[in-house]
Amino acid sequence: MALVTCKEASSSSFTHQPKKFDVFLSFRGEDTRFGFVSHLYNALCQRNINTFIDNNLQRGEEISIGLLKVIESSRISIIVFSENYASSKWCLDELVKIVECKKKGQSVLPVFYNIDPSEVRNQKGKFGEALSKHEEKLKDYKVQSWREALFEVANISGCDYKHSHSEFEFIQEILEVISNFKLNRKRLFVAQYPVGIDCRVKTILSNIESNDGHIIGIYGPGGIGKTTIAKDIFNRICDHFDGFCFLENLRERSGTNAGEIELQETLLLEILRDRNLKVGNKSRGVNMIKERLSSMRILLVLDDVDKRIQIENLLGRCDWFASRSKIIITTRDKHLLATLGKCCSTYEVKGLDQDEALELLSMHAFQSNKPKDDYLELANRVIQHVKGLPLALVIIGADLYGRTKPEWRSAVEKYERIPHEEIKKILEISYEGLDKTEKDIFLDIACFFVGFLKEYVIDILDACNLYPIYGIQRLIDKCLITVGQYDKLLMHDLLQQMGRDIVQRESPDLPGERSRLWCYEDVHKVLTQNTGSEKIRGIRICSPEPSKMKLEPECLEKMKNLKFLMVSNVDICRGLKYLPNELIVLDWSGFPLSSLPSNFDPQKLVALNMPESRVTLDKLFKRIQCKNLTCMNFNSNQYIRELPDLLSGTPNVKKLDLRYCRKLVKIHDSIGCLDKLESWDLLNCVQLQILPSYIVTKSLKFLGLLGCKRLKRFPDIPQEMENLKYLSLGHTAIRELPPSIGNLTGLERLDIGSSFYSCQLPSSIYKLQHLRQLLLYGNVKFPKDVRIGRQAAACNSYSGFSKYCFPKLNFLKKLTSCFTHSEKCLLSGSKDLNLRESIIRFNRLNYLLIGDSEFLKKIPKLPESMRDVDATNCISLNSESLRKLILQVPLSLSLSLLK
Repeated sequence: MALVTCKEASSSSFTHQPKKFDVFLSFRGEDTRFGFVSHLYNALCQRNINTFIDNNLQRGEEISIGLLKVIESSRISIIVFSENYASSKWCLDELVKIVECKKKGQSVLPVFYNIDPSEVRNQKGKFGEALSKHEEKLKDYKVQSWREALFEVANISGCDYKHSHSEFEFIQEILEVISNFKLNRKRLFVAQYPVGIDCRVKTILSNIESNDGHIIGIYGPGGIGKTTIAKDIFNRICDHFDGFCFLENLRERSGTNAGEIELQETLLLEILRDRNLKVGNKSRGVNMIKERLSSMRILLVLDDVDKRIQIENLLGRCDWFASRSKIIITTRDKHLLATLGKCCSTYEVKGLDQDEALELLSMHAFQSNKPKDDYLELANRVIQHVKGLPLALVIIGADLYGRTKPEWRSAVEKYERIPHEEIKKILEISYEGLDKTEKDIFLDIACFFVGFLKEYVIDILDACNLYPIYGIQRLIDKCLITVGQYDKLLMHDLLQQMGRDIVQRESPDLPGERSRLWCYEDVHKVLTQNTGSEKIRGIRICSPEPSKMKLEPECLEKMKNLKFLMVSNVDICRGLKYLPNELIVLDWSGFPLSSLPSNFDPQKLVALNMPESRVTLDKLFKRIQCKNLTCMNFNSNQYIRELPDLLSGTPNVKKLDLRYCRKLVKIHDSIGCLDKLESWDLLNCVQLQILPSYIVTKSLKFLGLLGCKRLKRFPDIPQEMENLKYLSLGHTAIRELPPSIGNLTGLERLDIGSSFYSCQLPSSIYKLQHLRQLLLYGNVKFPKDVRIGRQAAACNSYSGFSKYCFPKLNFLKKLTSCFTHSEKCLLSGSKDLNLRESIIRFNRLNYLLIGDSEFLKKIPKLPESMRDVDATNCISLNSESLRKLILQVPLSLSLSLLK
């Protein structure tokens, strides 16, 4: 079961007003008000779901204008169809309004309470009788509109009380659907005090409303509030789209091939919610985005674009969007928007006016919408010099919070000595208020770690004795950095540039005398001319295009205090004979040697990232002792054959990335005992055959074995592991799971099976009480005649599960075992003939993904509930029998290969 948001919403305009209610309840009072609906309403309220229920028992003949507005201002409508629903003209008018709102993007969940859905759909029984009586009395078009609304809503997959064990369980099903909808619609943080945002957002929204173009460009200088406005717009209208994604900081993130591929994968993940989807290369990524998203109505924000190629790498020529999709672009470059042509409408963001600027400064400096009376003159003097730039007002306000009047006066006098155009110098005043460790944290982030996970950066800076837990929070409090989506550290580009300017001023003419190097030209000069010094703390070698750099083997010998060495997109032609022993981060993509220099002592390493390198781990770890090491990445290493003992040398590893290590065959037993290990990814290690015999690491949250097609045995789980949330076993040769799989008590997502072999599940599979997503490929067999408490569940590859088996598994996005109560189903390579013939029994199935055209041809008939068949991966789809089958599906079909 699922909420359905109508794709036909493209024919209608947005409703831009913020939604007042999460849920609107439509029901026939005399049937359900004091029983089922009352219980449902209370349960929704207990989940903090803002629900409207009409308790006005004395109704007139016509539905009130106020109630129509309530329906419009709700995100979701729940329609409770009961025996006498159609006898109420009021209910039917509500229904027509709900259908109207559905076409504008509102989600609708039909609930069939003691009534068969077919009776509503076909308007038989009590529904047919009630409508006939209405026709006798009214004899006008209204009854026809009621009939059409009933038919449309009854064809949406909903919740059917007859299939539940109890009314309580039925209500829990509805709650889970609504809760999942709310979780998938998380809003972006806009601003602590969004002063001046609303009027600007409304202006742009009216532009979106009146313009049929796909692209809206928002431009203006740095710090003016473009990203903040885009986030507010995104939050207000995302409910009106089938999928949505906000991509921040494209200018910073798209400088390399790997970064651009990551952006493509993020876009697909955010909209399709498929974590196993990989792009491979940029050209393929563009095609995948077009093929997978062209039929969807999407909302996409591309934030901080500075080159046309960044748009093309994500969207190609931008001519494939479905009707009424919207792309919002923020940029400093007005001309870039002009190159997009007539499909792009533009909006220039202006600075805050005097009143807005005073309010924003006051909110941060005084936590009030206006300054204290005796501070008004000083506040106005600040505004005069900032000239309405929101970022500067936020930074200065946070810096002056709690200061005395003499301190304010001193600060204002300092601002007044700085010319207006040097706004970065105004922002630098906040930097000057930091202590030494906080300054180092700020500069390290500005030069090396923007966009990195907060926890990863904390581990690194903690090894530098910078006390980052406190220091990072100080920077957040002073508005110098923020923590964004997925817990990544972000910094406004003006602040990042300010930090880098501070470093460059350490030695304007001699980059080898600076503390940090990140500019490719500066790094090239220092390394090729061997002009480094002990002052250098970190180096990032990253070329905009793949390049080669010829270095002397001892070029790092002068840099005794080097802590960060990060290399990407650069081929170092000669190997190094020396690495500083102070290194904390060694991040080198394509490292050219099979081992680290023999004179290097890696005791202080925290992160060892060597994707696509030639390192062989048996040599590396024979002598390595890294008690501080928390992150290891050997992604795409084609030289590793065995992962040796890590427990004695690197006991504190949290992340172990071995994706695409195609020669890896064996993993030492010690890996299963790494107590701190949280993420372990072995995606597409196609030669892997031997895992540890057991896993006892209680910190593990993710274990990925997708594509390990020679792996036949899954390790034993002798102890309870409640932290493991996601286990991926797809496309392996594992034919059975150990009974101890039941010890993964916290598991929420499980991908099982293979395209080539059958898989037998143990009875302990039913102990996974938190399981929310279960994906099955191939002929996966479930144990028969298993008893859960007093409930018996006779389960095989095509029968329904008892709800006592997996209480969290009622509302899957893509449930692929073809349970008779499932709504979405994946059938890829299944050889079960009974399954093919019995698919008609799945009377709530509305989505079918098929990877084998022969399978589709042999299905005799599809269920009436079917709405979408995706067979885009089938090779041949041109038989006459297949065409007849396709005609059974009334709505969208993804059959792009059908000739």
